[in-house]
Amino acid sequence: MHTTSYNHAHDKAQLLARRHERDLHWAKERRRQHERETAEARAVLAAHPLRLARATLWTTGVLLAAVAGAWVAALALLPAGWVGIVDMTATAVAVVVLLGATIGLGRVRSRRAAARALLRSREARLSHTQFHIHESVHSFIDARVDVVNTRQTVSA
Repeated sequence: MHTTSYNHAHDKAQLLARRHERDLHWAKERRRQHERETAEARAVLAAHPLRLARATLWTTGVLLAAVAGAWVAALALLPAGWVGIVDMTATAVAVVVLLGATIGLGRVRSRRAAARALLRSREARLSHTQFHIHESVHSFIDARVDVVNTRQTVSA
């Protein structure tokens, strides 16, 4: 039976190599994430602004039509004393719908502005992640060399 003593240097080298391997995987995944974000930003900017705002515009139109229909129905069915309350309620609801539309259109505008900013910073972001990948690769290679160099040979 042959036993060897515990090799602390080899164990530390393996732990360091695993850490550098995780760093390398993180850097590569971060690079892929940047590429996905860039593709999404290009798609947002390639789409016509009205296409991006279509859901907001349709929802606003349908809600305003519903408010107008409810207003006409209320005026037709309720007594004359309720006209002022019906008018104020319909106006308040219409203002809320228009406010929601304004917020929705503002979101579309800010989404396009964020996409433009992301594309302007693309080169800096990619070079930064490329730097991390480069550093991680070299650190990982050095750590793997240390693992091999600290391995004890077992003599029979």
